[in-house]
Amino acid sequence: MPRPLRSVLGLALLLVACDGGGATPPTDDPAGTLLRPRSAPIEFVGLSVSRPIVGEADFLEVASPLFGDDARAGRFHAGFALDPGLTLHSEADPRTTEQVVLTLRMQPTAGGEARTILRVPASLEYGRIFVETVRVALARTREAAARGGSTPDWHLEYHTVSVNGGYLRVQLDHRRGEARLIVTTENPRTSLRAGAINTAAFQGSPHEMIGGTVTFPDISRDEFEFFTSRAYGVSAASDQNFDDFELQPYDWLRITVRPQLEQGMVDVAFDVVFLDGTRVPFARSPASYVAGEQFRENVFRLVDNMNRAEAEAPGSSSDFTAPFHYDDPAGGGVVRVIATGERGRFYIAYAVDSPVHELRDVDFVPYVGNPLAALEVTPPRGRASCEERGSVAADAGLLSLRFDASDAVRNSASLAAPLRGTFHGDVYRAADVTISGPRDGAEPVASVSFEGVDVTEGVSAERFALPAALPSGRYQVLGFLDIRGHGAREPVAGDPVTLPIGAIALECAAQEAVVELALLLPEGY
Repeated sequence: MPRPLRSVLGLALLLVACDGGGATPPTDDPAGTLLRPRSAPIEFVGLSVSRPIVGEADFLEVASPLFGDDARAGRFHAGFALDPGLTLHSEADPRTTEQVVLTLRMQPTAGGEARTILRVPASLEYGRIFVETVRVALARTREAAARGGSTPDWHLEYHTVSVNGGYLRVQLDHRRGEARLIVTTENPRTSLRAGAINTAAFQGSPHEMIGGTVTFPDISRDEFEFFTSRAYGVSAASDQNFDDFELQPYDWLRITVRPQLEQGMVDVAFDVVFLDGTRVPFARSPASYVAGEQFRENVFRLVDNMNRAEAEAPGSSSDFTAPFHYDDPAGGGVVRVIATGERGRFYIAYAVDSPVHELRDVDFVPYVGNPLAALEVTPPRGRASCEERGSVAADAGLLSLRFDASDAVRNSASLAAPLRGTFHGDVYRAADVTISGPRDGAEPVASVSFEGVDVTEGVSAERFALPAALPSGRYQVLGFLDIRGHGAREPVAGDPVTLPIGAIALECAAQEAVVELALLLPEGY
């Protein structure tokens, strides 16, 4: 008897916004049929952390107080430590019993009050489906391993996105026999339009989805041809189609395919069966025969090319991917059949999204850090004119230098001495310097050693003049501060050094500039 089809069910994220993960902006196209890019400037920041998961209990320790049994019983996270300085919180939503509110707080490394960097709604319904699906996946994987069977890679994930609160993905990733919980977040997507900095860039209701991937490698071209023919109902046994078909060894995943020949389509539906036998419809979408035929031909061509190359010289074939996407995102979900060739091996995948589920939004979560507040220079910080500098424009000028140290130097755990000493350095034309230093053959226009440079309290009070005027132009100062009195003209590990980022534009008869000590020279540099 032939081997059963080794399929892949993926529950992959497909966010509605065309910028790849933000909330949907207002539109005059309610049907969502126009093809156009987002035009408004936006920004966001994010992070991702992971932790090992030994078994179901480890997973439930994190997930149950978020939106599992604990959350439904009113037991929530009051500060679960995802990583040092990162705590996850959950709480009931006083407006509705159908959802909870999830918060991520971060403790700045410099101290001070913890910041809320994420605050999003999540429904107990979708949370329960995610938790129970992970539980059955973990259980069946454990049973397969106990029988000595294969345990392919898979992951399951929950997503929620809010225009006011940000984006959260909770993912259980099972790879190479080990499981990890991965939590990925983004701050709200904020506007970069003038006058709208640190405000929500989009409008619209928050929404959530469930996703993931389970993986089976190595199917043959013949298996692909037979099972896709059976799936589309175009074989002689068209009445013997997939009907509650178990995607072994994942008997918790079921697929049903019903041909609709008169409409030129098939109807594809996926269910999940929990540990207690509860069945949950997960995703459903139509697909056309004409697109399906082109997908099959794409795969045949690519697989034949791969097999031919491997027969001539093992390992010589090119990797390929051939997706077939069809969806009904509001009515049933999203399905993608994905064929992949990799170093002579052929994989097939079903990637399925749950329908988008709308939520009630939270209040806006703004950025709270303000690095401009610590600057001594008052905006605007544009280049001052020579008159504003108390000088006049000239073809040559005398340059005076003051010094400062970056926060990276001041806050470094490797800083071993007070930030004072002798500065040794060279002045180059900016065109003669790259980020890695002077170009081959470049010569400095001046070399200096300034004693008594003191930046312990900020920018040095004393000004240090170059020995001679320089032609107007752009210059870089490369050097270091000898803070331990070693007396060498070359820096040693631990000395604060400059980096050639941003040039000094000399254009006045007398001009002052600040040289910043960027980093401590690392060992072995």
